[in-house]
Amino acid sequence: MSLKNKVFKGGSWVLVGHFVSQAVRLGGNLVLTRLLVPEMFGLMAVVTVVLNGIAMFSDLGINQNVIQSKNASEKSYINTAWAVQILRGLIIFLFILTLSAFLYYLGVNNLLPDNTVYADPQLPFILAAMSVTGLISGFNSINLALLNRNLQFNQVVIIELLSQVIGLLLMICIAYYHRDIWALVTGTIVSSLIKLYLSHHPSLGEKSRWGWNKQALQEIFHFGKWVFGASIFTFLMAQGDRLILGALITPHELGVYTIAFFLAMSFNKMVRKVMSSVLYSALSDVVRNRPQDLKRVYYKMRMPLDIVVMVVVGGLVSSGHLVIDFLYDERYQEAGWMLEVLSLSTIFLGTTMAGVCFMALGDSKSIMFLTGVTAVFLFITVPFAFHFYGLYGAVIAIALHSVIEIPLIFYKMHQYKLLSWLDEFKAWPVFFLVYGLGHYAMTFFGL
Repeated sequence: MSLKNKVFKGGSWVLVGHFVSQAVRLGGNLVLTRLLVPEMFGLMAVVTVVLNGIAMFSDLGINQNVIQSKNASEKSYINTAWAVQILRGLIIFLFILTLSAFLYYLGVNNLLPDNTVYADPQLPFILAAMSVTGLISGFNSINLALLNRNLQFNQVVIIELLSQVIGLLLMICIAYYHRDIWALVTGTIVSSLIKLYLSHHPSLGEKSRWGWNKQALQEIFHFGKWVFGASIFTFLMAQGDRLILGALITPHELGVYTIAFFLAMSFNKMVRKVMSSVLYSALSDVVRNRPQDLKRVYYKMRMPLDIVVMVVVGGLVSSGHLVIDFLYDERYQEAGWMLEVLSLSTIFLGTTMAGVCFMALGDSKSIMFLTGVTAVFLFITVPFAFHFYGLYGAVIAIALHSVIEIPLIFYKMHQYKLLSWLDEFKAWPVFFLVYGLGHYAMTFFGL
């Protein structure tokens, strides 16, 4: 099968899988918001951010290395990668347990800000219970990364969907009878266990085994040292909004913001999923086999995504409040304007796709620098905007914080002789056209 056909088939699986996943998540969210109160979603949002943060703070780019490396076909390399992954999961588990004990100590001694999510007495116990998900994920089969390397995404998508659906159904059942946040915790843990079990199915490849090869370790850590730094900054950039707002606003406000953020990022995550899996694997193949075609292939792959992004973002920015009005009750109506503003962050996705090129070239150092600058900018601007303009200003700062990395990306693309100014901006008129039509329709119908 040609690379083009592999990309089309793999991309189709990823797109359909992510669309179904988001639809399932949205359906579950609509049901759970009617069974549980907003404060529970605010609390769970902080727990999720902490878990994701610790996972990213310990990220060595094992999966990315397996996809990019020329040595990933050697059994000693694969076994070593799995061993490193297991040890990382164990470290995550122990660290979260320690953090939960520390939070408990701060809480009982009244050392946390009152009326914030961090002062909730349930938070330490929920973190302790959720720590097991880090240990479980460490034992996931390395065959999942090999399937991504070969652009064989159908089995990966099926595993992720099955584990998600089973976990969500369990959440809903428990929430229906108990109306308690522990429904969300239990469902998440069970979902991780299902994914672990399915990842070791014999049909996916040879069984993962413990290995320890020094040359493989050197390659993993050489590539991963920059991914490690980039992952820390990526966490601060992607999750820092809720960490900051958790200390500035009430749990109810954070719960409403979380709903808006979930909807605004649903499409964003779908595009990033395609970028980080299908396009990264495809561009890595181009770099390995015909590097002279990288610029042409990159912009050829990017153009359809750019057009779709501009259409969706233009529609959401002009009429996102209607989505909230239709899907949620009056407790969540403030999420309408938040959804419209937060959708602006997706408009820069096309340009930031250059990071996929850098990773395919093995340049994880540039990714760390770009994410570092963006994360620092977020943590400076959001508290400043909140101080002077309240929650509205903070949300605008969150939506536009990635602007800072655009000129840096252009500079790096120029260095690699990959930059095409025409291809970078020729899809932008689509956004203004769709936004203008949407705004006119809202005004004409009085919406």
